[in-house]
Amino acid sequence: MPPAITHWLGVRAISITPEQIGVREGLRAGVAVGSVMLLAWYLDAPLMAWSAFAAFWTCLVDPGGLIRLRLATLLKFGSSGTLITGLLSVASGYGLVPVFIALGICIFICGLARQRGPVATQISVLAAIVAVVAVCYPQTPLGGVHLAGMFVGGSVWAALICIFAWPVDPYVPQRQACAAIFREQANMISRLLLLSERNALDHDALYHEISSYRRDIRNRIEQARKRVEMLSADVLNSRTHGTLLRTVEAGDRIFVAAMGFEHAAFTAPLPPIARRTAGLIAATLRRAAREIASPQPRPECLTRQIHFLRTVGPRDGDLFARCAHLCADALTDLQQTWQTPAEDGQITASPSQSKAQNWPTAIFVRHAARLSVAVLIAYAIALWLDLPYAYWAMMAVVVVIQPSVNVTLPRALERVAGSVAGGLLAAVMGVTLPMPVVLLLIFPLAAVTIALRGVNYTLCVMFMTQLFVLVTDLVSTTHGWDVALSRAANNTIGSLVGLAACVLLWPEAKAPSLAQQIMAAVSANLRYAMLAAREDKASWNEIEHARREAGTFSTKAEVLYQQTRLEGLRRSDYLKTCGDILFMLRRLAGAANVWWLEYNDASLLLRAEERTALSSLAQAGPLTKKTGLSEADLKEILSLLTALSVEKTER
Repeated sequence: MPPAITHWLGVRAISITPEQIGVREGLRAGVAVGSVMLLAWYLDAPLMAWSAFAAFWTCLVDPGGLIRLRLATLLKFGSSGTLITGLLSVASGYGLVPVFIALGICIFICGLARQRGPVATQISVLAAIVAVVAVCYPQTPLGGVHLAGMFVGGSVWAALICIFAWPVDPYVPQRQACAAIFREQANMISRLLLLSERNALDHDALYHEISSYRRDIRNRIEQARKRVEMLSADVLNSRTHGTLLRTVEAGDRIFVAAMGFEHAAFTAPLPPIARRTAGLIAATLRRAAREIASPQPRPECLTRQIHFLRTVGPRDGDLFARCAHLCADALTDLQQTWQTPAEDGQITASPSQSKAQNWPTAIFVRHAARLSVAVLIAYAIALWLDLPYAYWAMMAVVVVIQPSVNVTLPRALERVAGSVAGGLLAAVMGVTLPMPVVLLLIFPLAAVTIALRGVNYTLCVMFMTQLFVLVTDLVSTTHGWDVALSRAANNTIGSLVGLAACVLLWPEAKAPSLAQQIMAAVSANLRYAMLAAREDKASWNEIEHARREAGTFSTKAEVLYQQTRLEGLRRSDYLKTCGDILFMLRRLAGAANVWWLEYNDASLLLRAEERTALSSLAQAGPLTKKTGLSEADLKEILSLLTALSVEKTER
């Protein structure tokens, strides 16, 4: 996908990561699901759709990575899914009371399992989906055994394909995520060269240009770090884990230089030497990205570029020479990591890798209870309205409800949008195409759905909807528009039930408002700026911690700001004030980067005034408020930030 498109989506807080397309994983899913559906159609056995569903879910639950983790995950899901299929289908055959009790208990247990970590979350969510589908297939005890056999057959078939077909380097997603950090920073720096040629930019365009790349790169750095830690939770002594983690750290160090260049570019026209330096850094980062994505990176490929970066100027020269040396140092460390990977025992577990707690915490108990009740409500609504394919409504509830309501709302919107778009496309195909062609479409749809699961949730749901609608077309008496409209209607109902449950059932503490998020971002950025401007130069660890904290708080505030703009529920003057504050915070963060990079005895005299102003601003009345923030408070903070006059720092 062209960088311009991903950047345009990033400006609007729409996350898409095309580098995470899993071609081989998609091919596995296409073969697993398509072959089962071909057999079901040939044998005229509609119940074999269960085997196709099981094959698809098994491909979906495959976490990738090391074979031991994958085998354990596939075994846990296959066994739990088989048990749930038999028990829930039999309970449904005995009437409403047994099935409501069994379904509620099963969903509650699945909700609690989220506490065990990301892999357990994936297993539990798909196990809950198996449960809500099974209750819509009431069976006798013998029929339940038969249905469970269908499930285990499809699951085992898909597991064999996942393990043995088209082997994939277990670290490909992590390498691609790390490479994307360097590639996006190269795009950011290259874009600065274009921006410096423009005569003027209006305020809103300037704000979006400054904030979008920083927000996207900060998110990519944190997501890549989580990917590396999650994959290697059981192999903390792995050399590959150490190499990948050091790659993320190198990208984070280079991000300091990128922000320094950006601040300079938006403050004054870049001089020719700075433009040449920026171009050299961008080209070097693209070369590094290509090597990082390779299973065997070649350290010697960066030697020449690193040498050129060091000849830009003295290490204690101007801002651009310092940025070049910072990049050269980070890339040199990365070279050394490739040449002599981290030794065993040097890697320590991060907090996110610590062993899961044995006892569920309050947030997960509340989530499990909320999820269980919401699924039962959706099931009751579907029965009351006599909706066909009621499990789609319950599936939407399972997928939409998250422990945090802030995550539930965007997930619900994404699912509804994907379901409606996919349903319409599937309806057109179901009505216009003959059955043999529809059968052939199962393979590419399953492949694309799995390939896009790590790219964008809405796209994944859109293709998943087409897959499920067409599979239902093949094994049922209803076709085309009926199935597609049922899918869209049920998903909408389920998403609404999920949203209502998050708001009404055991609601969590109210999420911070936009004003509170902005004030938190102001405080974090002020701490960073004061640390960068203090008399004794802050160490790398100190400044890095403060910078990451400031970037995280600013990103949260900007994402909420973008969502509020899209909702259109706030006054334009209120939103403009919020946008102006966020704009000034980005300027302040960029200035703080420059202060730290240009630290010397002469700069201490120039920074004295800024230190005083920052200390005064940190004690401003609105920043001490916990609640009750008004628009007047935001305007006061904006006026103080404006009076800080960051432009003075470039004297």
